[in-house]
Amino acid sequence: MDGMEILGNRPGTTGSTAAGGSTSSQNLRSDRLGWIKELVRAEQRMEESGVIEFGPAFDPAQILLTESVAFMNELKVVFVDAASAFNQLKGSSLGRVKIYGIANTHADFMLFRNGFKLIFSLKEPGAVSVRFHYVGAGFQGAGAAVAPGTGAVASTMGEEDLLIARWGAFGDLNWTYQEQAIKTDYLVRYYMTRFVRESAK
Repeated sequence: MDGMEILGNRPGTTGSTAAGGSTSSQNLRSDRLGWIKELVRAEQRMEESGVIEFGPAFDPAQILLTESVAFMNELKVVFVDAASAFNQLKGSSLGRVKIYGIANTHADFMLFRNGFKLIFSLKEPGAVSVRFHYVGAGFQGAGAAVAPGTGAVASTMGEEDLLIARWGAFGDLNWTYQEQAIKTDYLVRYYMTRFVRESAK
């Protein structure tokens, strides 16, 4: 992907720009098939030991972590696509959007442009933090922004948005912002637009 830098697809590792989206997509699918792997392992243990396990059908804590990491990876894939399109259409080498994975985390990443950061971090399973940060002194934001779905004005810097997972029927996990369901494409459009406008020189 022209103009993109993707580092750290996994904690402590680096990934190539061109393969970043594909690798993340494969990891996303693999994570969400984990419950099938666990079913197979449980059956293999039963066949080997002759003992039937009557434990819970799933571990909510493990599912919450797995789904949280998968959600972060999904967000990163869509942001990579959006940033790549922005950089290609912009043409100029100045002011390009770069995306970095954050080492020693489950799946944290950030967008970077003109010293301005948009950071997505997994605070805990089921809670994703979204923060804007500027590297440097004397920064004045490009203006206030309307918080998504609220109509309220939020300050540019120093605030944190929280994306929270809520359990639904049959172990379904739904991501929300201020109790409202999230659609990934709209979330990415909102934060990408705000990031580009506020990081413009």
